[in-house]
Amino acid sequence: MSTTHKKQAVFSLILIFFLLLLTDTLLYFGLSLISKKKNIFYGQTQVEQVKIDNWLANSYDSDLGWKLHRNDANNLGARRNSEYPLKSVYDIKTFGDSFTMGAEVSVENTWQAFIEKMTGRDCLNFGVGAYGSDQALLSYKKSKIKSRYVVLGILSENIGRVVSVYPAWYMREWFPPKPRFKKASEGWQVLEMPIDSKEKAGLLRDERFVNSLKTADYWPGYYEKNLKAPANLQWPAFYTIFGHWQFFTSRAQIVFANWTEPTLQSEMQKYKYTHLYNADSEALQILKFILDEFADTAQQRDEIPIILLFADQFSIDIIKKYGHKIYGPLIEHAKTRGYHFLDIGDIFAKEDYSKYFLYYNSHYSPAGNEKVAQAVTDLIQSLENAISY
Repeated sequence: MSTTHKKQAVFSLILIFFLLLLTDTLLYFGLSLISKKKNIFYGQTQVEQVKIDNWLANSYDSDLGWKLHRNDANNLGARRNSEYPLKSVYDIKTFGDSFTMGAEVSVENTWQAFIEKMTGRDCLNFGVGAYGSDQALLSYKKSKIKSRYVVLGILSENIGRVVSVYPAWYMREWFPPKPRFKKASEGWQVLEMPIDSKEKAGLLRDERFVNSLKTADYWPGYYEKNLKAPANLQWPAFYTIFGHWQFFTSRAQIVFANWTEPTLQSEMQKYKYTHLYNADSEALQILKFILDEFADTAQQRDEIPIILLFADQFSIDIIKKYGHKIYGPLIEHAKTRGYHFLDIGDIFAKEDYSKYFLYYNSHYSPAGNEKVAQAVTDLIQSLENAISY
């Protein structure tokens, strides 16, 4: 081979190398961007010390994992700008996640505040962002505050949280560990919060400790065994793709199907929590137990329990398009047991419900919270009318 041909061959190899490097770099950053929106890499559990310090200083709870940020809590620990006068019995208290708390709206635009304006009754807001329904129940059981009515809010998506111990595997951002219920020989028992003292918080930066939490958490096994999903994005990006081709192929098929000819099945696969509403799901059994335990606890305390079944916008879309209610099994359980409940998804679906959300599949807007408040007010009024007869 002549010197000229050798130089051309070397140049061609260098060019191919740089083209592959450029392609892989673009692929790497592309997957990084997708991951920020779709959470495709479940192993993103590394946490900065500043986040741990912020948690410990402002919202740490040794029983529940976290509580309302201390700057948002009033004298009773409820979300409100002003203090409540001390009473032996309040009118209404509420427990749940961010849809109960009223995330992304001001205190004045929460549904509890609207109830207070509509009725003149106090309505205590003990909702906490990112709570599982298990944490909400345990928060209620831990509370010493008495009320005539007690409300438990459960979002259709919350079923994914009740089988989680370390929400970083399930949620799209870091949250501390939490307790969860687990089946035992005698019913359901609480697996206590793994970081039960502030001194143990440093363990969250120990990879071995974090991996030990997998045995009690549903999601890592689901990602690894069912989805064949990658834990983290590795370089080169082609290694991540080829090493988990089944996962990326199935995700691409779902996206293509929903783009060309969507079906109920393909649309349900958009969100990972939907499969947990299967009849044999542990998560569904836990949610049913939570409803029963909530009602039983309220009865023991001589309080009237009300269950609010919140729906995300995706769930209402499915109701409108296919006549299918993702969280239907929970509705049936509440009906069978004769619980007082409101299906907010059903209420919203009767109108142009986009106005009830801040943006697509987000938290409820002020208009949405006002609609919830009216529904709760009407239900309580109907219960009191029934008692008066």
